Amino acid sequence: MYKKNRSAYRTAILGILTAIVIIQNFVPLLGYIPIPPLNPTIIHITVIVVSITLGTKDGMIIGSVWGVTRMIKAFTMPASPFDYFLWRNPIIAVIPRILVGFVAGYAYNVCKKRFSKDSTAMIVSSVLASLTNTVTVLGLIYVIYGETYASLLEVDYSNLLGVLATVVLTNGVGEAIAAAIIAPIIARSLKKFRTNE
Repeated sequence: MYKKNRSAYRTAILGILTAIVIIQNFVPLLGYIPIPPLNPTIIHITVIVVSITLGTKDGMIIGSVWGVTRMIKAFTMPASPFDYFLWRNPIIAVIPRILVGFVAGYAYNVCKKRFSKDSTAMIVSSVLASLTNTVTVLGLIYVIYGETYASLLEVDYSNLLGVLATVVLTNGVGEAIAAAIIAPIIARSLKKFRTNE
């Protein structure tokens, strides 16, 4: 009976949060804040919540849903020139999102053993997962499309690393703070509904 209830809980949470990720990708202002060129995101919070609540594997599943949905949006509803080469590439669109789920789940499991408060483990894992998304996406953009990206931003390629570092310190830190505040609140609420052993 416990396994059946646990499976139903997992299926319900995965279904609801998958739907939320898809909606966040396609409805303006629900998943991305329109500040070009990168549009800061809050979708990573949904992935982090899944990793903390259900585990690393399920977080990676939702992360892949986010990445694939972002690619579909780039093909069907391109909003800027960046959609044509950045978000249609699965290496940039999907892999960092899967890593968000992995880092959130793995870091949470490690931190639970090191910190006495569960909320501290949630906060640390949320920050690390959020920064993973920002740093991995920007790093892959630099490696794969550095010169093209610099020309679209109208900056010299030699200055691109500094520009990307600024994005990490602004958008990246902002996203990490949002994740550290919001993800633990939602995850804690969802955990209360988990069936007791």
